[in-house]
Amino acid sequence: MSAPRAWIVTLGNEVLLGEVENTNAWWLARRLTSLGVAVRRMVTSPDDEESAEVFRDAIGRVELVVSTGGLGPTYDDRTMYLISRALGLPLEVNPRAEEMVRRRVAERGFQMTPARLKMAEMPRGAEPLENRVGTAPGAILRHGGTTLVVLPGVPAEMQPMFEEAVGRLRDLWRGPPCRREATFSGIVEADLADVLSELSRNGRVYVKTQPRGRPGAPAVRILVISFEGLCDDAFSRLEEAARAAGGVPAPSLGDAQGVADADHHG
Repeated sequence: MSAPRAWIVTLGNEVLLGEVENTNAWWLARRLTSLGVAVRRMVTSPDDEESAEVFRDAIGRVELVVSTGGLGPTYDDRTMYLISRALGLPLEVNPRAEEMVRRRVAERGFQMTPARLKMAEMPRGAEPLENRVGTAPGAILRHGGTTLVVLPGVPAEMQPMFEEAVGRLRDLWRGPPCRREATFSGIVEADLADVLSELSRNGRVYVKTQPRGRPGAPAVRILVISFEGLCDDAFSRLEEAARAAGGVPAPSLGDAQGVADADHHG
């Protein structure tokens, strides 16, 4: 069975302006991959009607859309409205979401205001997700063969809320893909280019090389991932090619910055 496909959609002008680093998309991509979901696209979109087009484009094309950001009480928090526009659903106060918001507001000693009530507005049919850290609820919404998981942008709120959604959507998850990796010193990426090109024609296996090491001491990391359990053959081919090129197995060099091929030989 093929892996379900997902888009990750980040909403926020502050991200597009470079004021906020988009760590949510990175975290979600790793988490979704571990659940057996193939992330096909990451989109960062503004807090305006353009984002409605993003959601509309995703419906029916992928099985899952996970969005972050735009659930708060201010004028630019428009994600629920934009999704309602995209799906052609009325935006209304969700009674369960209103209960969540009122309880959180009372716990914090605040007054309920129209701006805070806005956080309970959702497209009709949405299932609220409780925010156990902040105030604004998230939501799960199913439409046209696509499940939307709508999350806040604050990482401390987003991550536990996503885990709650994971528990509710067990039918989507296929389990983690297989993964094989190794690092070889004494070679550069160009030494593996031919076999990498051949293996990449198999769309069911992801193969990648990355430069490691330092000037004068080259190294290459090889990585193989497959949602269909097809890692071993591709990894063996890459490993064989690395050894044939003079590569020596080395401890992982982590995320150390690689250097260009021209710097490796000399």
